[in-house]
Amino acid sequence: MHSKRLAIQLRSWPLLLCAVLCGCSTHADFLQQPRDLFYRNELSEAEKKFTSLQRKKREADVAELDLAMIELVQGRPKEAEKRLKVLRDRFDELEKQSIAAGTLSYFTDDQTRAYAGEDYEKILLRLFLALSNLMHDGGDAEAYSLQMHEKQEQLFQKAVEDISEDKRTQVNQAYRPLAVGYYLRGLLREQTMNNYDDAVRNYEAAVSLNPLCEPLRWDLERAKNGVYCSPGHGVLYVFAMVGRGPHKIEVAEYATSDALLIADRIVSAVGPMSVPPTLAPIKIPKVVVPQQSIDCLGVSIDGTRIGPTASMTDIATLAEQTYDAALPKIMARAVARRVVKKASIYAAKDQLAATTPLASLAMDAAGVAWEATESADTRCWGLLPREIQVLRVEVPVGRHQLQLTPVLDSRSMTKGVNENIEITAGRNTYVLCYFPDTHPIGEFLISHR
Repeated sequence: MHSKRLAIQLRSWPLLLCAVLCGCSTHADFLQQPRDLFYRNELSEAEKKFTSLQRKKREADVAELDLAMIELVQGRPKEAEKRLKVLRDRFDELEKQSIAAGTLSYFTDDQTRAYAGEDYEKILLRLFLALSNLMHDGGDAEAYSLQMHEKQEQLFQKAVEDISEDKRTQVNQAYRPLAVGYYLRGLLREQTMNNYDDAVRNYEAAVSLNPLCEPLRWDLERAKNGVYCSPGHGVLYVFAMVGRGPHKIEVAEYATSDALLIADRIVSAVGPMSVPPTLAPIKIPKVVVPQQSIDCLGVSIDGTRIGPTASMTDIATLAEQTYDAALPKIMARAVARRVVKKASIYAAKDQLAATTPLASLAMDAAGVAWEATESADTRCWGLLPREIQVLRVEVPVGRHQLQLTPVLDSRSMTKGVNENIEITAGRNTYVLCYFPDTHPIGEFLISHR
């Protein structure tokens, strides 16, 4: 069965080689311009560019992820939620594919595969579903936060399938539940003024996962005392998306022993070949995070400084740690692709009876060029923030002016931006904003409940 499948594929190797040698643009080439437009706050133009990329099969899903972020910061959380739900379900379906699925990618590169999302993106899909829902309805925010933790556990179990026992601690750290999920459930339960025990349990879990976040300890103590807010007051939650988040670049690496073992299993599923003990450097994607331009946001109400936002979810760390945990499997696919391509050249020599030195040399040169034109799959959710930060404050009922100021090294970087908010007695008001640097993107989202 394997021999038959490989033989069929090898007959088409000249066409595949021709296609690859013609060259192809990487994901980063297509996405740079719309992302630059986004960070210049030219959201309408960025949206047009991302929408046009939906027609490119390979770029469609990552363009959808970035479009959801644009919808969110433009004040369209309901549309963002709808788009993210479709992507969540699509990525879940793609996860079920077998090792041999996408066999064509072993003759080209991973950019020919349907993009199924990185592990951190699958987790964050649920987080942004929760935030999007919180900003327009709130009825499903708790369910999405539960889905986020369930997905993390599922991805953890999958991540440890092919790794040695001594590396499980590192993987376990990478897939720890995010404190923000418990935090969201805690604040929603606390607002009912009837579920303080549930609020306490969720805040305790959040504190255990993020012990350096002092406001979390304040939330826990308040919930234990059963006092949601003072009479004549409501509660303001500022959710700040701060800094530019992770993206991918292409790097060259040597395969590790773990990667070679996994690659051997992949190659066996594709055809009757074996993996050599050593290979030249292979091209793989690497997650990188831009330099931090702001630390947090200073929050003032009616000219009175309240305090800084506190980090609730470090998206950059989540991306880096889950990438490191997945690295052996990422390398394994690159190793398997190298083996399949070399085997294809050898098989083609036999098929075409390339017995003369000149013919053999020509085919070897073609094989080298085939490998050289390969690119790492740098598709990713490119408009993520670096962190999700939060500040909770009780505010007297009525209309107030909220001011948010970017802060770096305890110094305000600009005069900040202002927004009017309305506080209702005994209810939550949510503000969501995105500061990738010293200036916000889009508009403040405000939801009263």
